[in-house]
Amino acid sequence: MARNATILVIWLFSATPLLQAQSARVDVKSSANTWTAFVENEVNPRGGAGLVWHSKLKRFVLFGGLVSHEFTGKSGYNVQSLDLKDSVAWQNDLPAEGNSWGALTGDVEMPGFPSPYFQMKDKSGAVRPSPRHMLLHYQYALTPWDDCLYMLATGHLLRYDPAARVWQELEPKPDPKHGLPALPAQHHQTTLNWSALAADSINQEIVLFGGCGVTTDNGSPGTWVYSTAANQWRKLELMPEPSPRALSPMAFDKATGKIVLFGGDLLDSVVGDTWAYDCKTRVWAEQKPAIGPAPRFGHVLLSIPQLPGKVLLAGGNTITSSTAYQASLYQSLPFELWVYNVAENRWDLLKRFEKDLLVPKSVSNNSNLAAIDDAGHLLFVGAGKKRYESATLVLQLDTRHFDQAGTKEFGVPAGTVTYRTGPYDPEWYSQDVPAVDRNRPGKILESLGPNRWTPLKPPKWPQNRQGGGWSTVAYDTDRQQFLHLGGGHSSYFGNDVAHYDTLTDRWSIRGRPQFALQYNYDLSGPGAWAFNSGPWGNHNYHAYQYDSTRQRLVYVRNTYTHFYDPVSRTWKHDELIRDNPFTGSKYTTYLVSTPTGVVAWANEKGNGFRHGIYRLNKEGWQKLATTGEALPKSETDGSTITFDSKRNQLLLTTSLGEKGIAHSGQVWSVDLSDGVVSKLNPTGQEKIVVKRFGRESVFLPKRDLVMIGYHLGWTEGKKNRIPFYDVAGNRWLVADLPESQFFSRQGEGASVDLGLIYDGPRHLVWAVMCRLQGPQDLQVIRLDEKLSMSPLE
Repeated sequence: MARNATILVIWLFSATPLLQAQSARVDVKSSANTWTAFVENEVNPRGGAGLVWHSKLKRFVLFGGLVSHEFTGKSGYNVQSLDLKDSVAWQNDLPAEGNSWGALTGDVEMPGFPSPYFQMKDKSGAVRPSPRHMLLHYQYALTPWDDCLYMLATGHLLRYDPAARVWQELEPKPDPKHGLPALPAQHHQTTLNWSALAADSINQEIVLFGGCGVTTDNGSPGTWVYSTAANQWRKLELMPEPSPRALSPMAFDKATGKIVLFGGDLLDSVVGDTWAYDCKTRVWAEQKPAIGPAPRFGHVLLSIPQLPGKVLLAGGNTITSSTAYQASLYQSLPFELWVYNVAENRWDLLKRFEKDLLVPKSVSNNSNLAAIDDAGHLLFVGAGKKRYESATLVLQLDTRHFDQAGTKEFGVPAGTVTYRTGPYDPEWYSQDVPAVDRNRPGKILESLGPNRWTPLKPPKWPQNRQGGGWSTVAYDTDRQQFLHLGGGHSSYFGNDVAHYDTLTDRWSIRGRPQFALQYNYDLSGPGAWAFNSGPWGNHNYHAYQYDSTRQRLVYVRNTYTHFYDPVSRTWKHDELIRDNPFTGSKYTTYLVSTPTGVVAWANEKGNGFRHGIYRLNKEGWQKLATTGEALPKSETDGSTITFDSKRNQLLLTTSLGEKGIAHSGQVWSVDLSDGVVSKLNPTGQEKIVVKRFGRESVFLPKRDLVMIGYHLGWTEGKKNRIPFYDVAGNRWLVADLPESQFFSRQGEGASVDLGLIYDGPRHLVWAVMCRLQGPQDLQVIRLDEKLSMSPLE
């Protein structure tokens, strides 16, 4: 069963071992470099929140963070603060309008919002952001020149005054040439995520770097600065600057006037490099210390108020190479405290907590949350015993003595990179396998018995597909290879393209796949593509096919049409179509290859009940003017589109029509020469009345048949009844194809995993299952004239 990313992945406070709670205030002075549990379950359940020490208020302030719509319990307010000396609990920093919402501590009853999307005013009229879209991670900064918080939430620039408890949405002036670093959006997933902000006290501006979700080639904004005085963004076109990355925090050091950045998730690897942004010159420079912390992301990076020139690193996460179904691709590192001497460019390990019983816990694909007060107390807000529970820990920081032996043992050379291994590594597919015998695949195909599926056994499989589902397969006719995108959601969410070479019987991938952190079990990632320009791993249904005229894989997703070059194995961002003339739903947009280019059957824009046929030519998509019958409505995983090369026509089937009328056995033709649409009313259509008919189909020109990837009910002794549409006879036929059960779930129906391909030069039909983990997932059949067929009964 597919997971809900919002519930099970994004939560900062998820299930971890319970920390020893204390209901009374602790003596933090007695806990030098040792964690003490301060309080439990008082923090509003949220993910990607912000935490700062406010020196003027003398309080820690916790704010923002995404609260799932699935959470229905009571909680504290969305802004809370804590005084270690005088408080025994987190305080609700209620706005002036919220005096009636609840007490100073404990649960409150907050008004709802009029919309599920981003809002800045609740139903009571109080100005505050909706917690459903306050995913911040490190996209916030406390500015000492006005003691206010600035943050990017769902692309909106917000200002919060902790003293006055007043929220304001700013409308910053854009860069005249580059616009804004992120556009305001209704949903946090459709704009910039994972970047970091830091306050530059020298220039009194805020520096932004990193993240993903914008429309640059790599999805990352680069380096920007925001002037609080001028209320304006300005892009800095710098070279060099750190590579695009996610969840890599930054910290300003007032002694050197530099902003320090360490590590981050490159989405296909994790880095351990150190960079410094010189606020005086506005220039990035990579620092290359002799040794430093292991690669990580989601860590805490903080200036130490009582130690100018020093920056503290705490915690952090790394990646795994698991290929299990619904695998966790991330894990927390052993908790460490490192100190960076900015002027001397030196990292020292302060303490490693690997064997300590009490240590902060957080979600391994999220950002850690901590701050330091003026007395050197490090406060960490992490996970509690159960989902939605929290634990607040405190540590008295003591930097007088470093662990020199631990620095050597656990430190790594500057610039070290951690990669996923096994089937995530392109080189893995050619390691420890027999040399390529180019004659072997041909011999296997020549020896195929007729009318029976035969599984193939390449030496290695893309086993990172983790279960398969919701995807088709495309055939690169120019190189005789299959191109396969992952299925997304509960199966596979990497954005690599798997290649299968039919001439060598070998699988390979183009490069290490990139993953979308907390969105991996969702259907997408932030924005439209990752750092490698590749669209996020997704349910792809029948929304991609190979175009021989362009020699590109064509993939339609939302408003975009993406193009993949199977030779260079890269997504061609300069060829991207940004505004499809139809509603580009991956669910109901069906693509088919023709000799003159790819054709789409898709919803008309603004009218979900009307469909059109669109041809892709050199200029882009052009709608085919149609006459005659109305085009049927395509259904998710329940329609087929087939190109009849003998008649230059499309043949369409679909499961349901308007007002619930069963259309499963009906066939429509679309003449691509004159646009005439005809309802063919084939003989036997009334025998196919099912909730969801097939999605995959192929035209067999030698037999003048269309084969549908579907099982028509398993009767006694006939477990492989496959429907065929006789084009010339305009009738439905059925054939018993031995060993066909692999491409369907048990019983009658179609499979969301199946991709069918007709190999014209060799007169073969190939079947590919999305999971790609063994011989049953790649099969081939030769259908000849001896295939026995009968009218559908």
